Amino acid sequence: MNAMQAWHRRRHGHPLLKACILVLVAAQFGFAAAQVLSVLLAPYVWLADLANFIRLHLLIGAAGLMVLGLLLPVRLARIGGVLALVSALLPYLLLPLPAPQLGGTPVTVVSANVLVGNPNIAAFMAIPHVAGAEILVLQEVTPDWQDALAQSGLWSFESDRNLRAHSDMKVFSRFEIAGERTVSPESTDTGGRHPRRLELRVEGRPVILYAVHTQTPRSLPMWHERNAYLRDLAEALKSERPGAQVIVAGDWNTPSWSPFLSDLLASTGYRTTESRWWPLPTRFSVRFGELTQLGSPIDRIVISPDVGLESVVTGPNYGSNHLPVIARLTLP
Repeated sequence: MNAMQAWHRRRHGHPLLKACILVLVAAQFGFAAAQVLSVLLAPYVWLADLANFIRLHLLIGAAGLMVLGLLLPVRLARIGGVLALVSALLPYLLLPLPAPQLGGTPVTVVSANVLVGNPNIAAFMAIPHVAGAEILVLQEVTPDWQDALAQSGLWSFESDRNLRAHSDMKVFSRFEIAGERTVSPESTDTGGRHPRRLELRVEGRPVILYAVHTQTPRSLPMWHERNAYLRDLAEALKSERPGAQVIVAGDWNTPSWSPFLSDLLASTGYRTTESRWWPLPTRFSVRFGELTQLGSPIDRIVISPDVGLESVVTGPNYGSNHLPVIARLTLP
């Protein structure tokens, strides 16, 4: 036995070190088990689905557990570290496929939750992608925002001005809005929120736009309300005619890893515009200041199979706790 091995044996034999190793290994295996259970139980258990909001944070924690395991001369700690990291990566492997690139007429769509009480209208309008967007889908809009954007003259058409009747959602468009209606207004289990369906005329042809802002699932009853909202939305999308060009944009309050998003996409055949491997965070805590990377991807744009995706990015922080989602789509 060389000197290094003897030193490791002496250190490993220390009671305090033994206790620390046991705690670490228990944390590693417990973390891995909790991760797998959260994936399996998310369709049925509120708290398990909530774990999908912090997948990035859990991945960072798993990386820390693996590094600690590799630093110790204990095989079980190394195995536990690897298991923790693999379990944190598992949800990323289950992310839905993104929309493909298709040729056609390019259209820029911006979706943003501007945050009630946010006075920075000028900062939002100064974002180049916003000023250049053909379609603007907003949530948590106040009358001040509605009036300022309408008076800018950048968009010739706007949705109904009764914000309160439509969950404070607003659409501005350079294309004619030929009609709009509330989806499933008879539903009483969605927390008083309903998707809004608009029919736009793009070069003389219809393009369907759904504006969405689901209930935030911060409690068990509100989780059921959000899921009911997504149920109604999925049924509405499935009722569209075959080959319809449909865009769905807004604050989904549903992270990319949630099975409720996967189920909606699977049942409709629609695709998200998010990256399959690293969805961009859009909702963040203002307590972290400019660390928007520590947020969760809950704002998104989803499209029907006949609509293509050229690019998607998030815009800068403009005073909201959501970043705008900017998608360059193609209409065949």
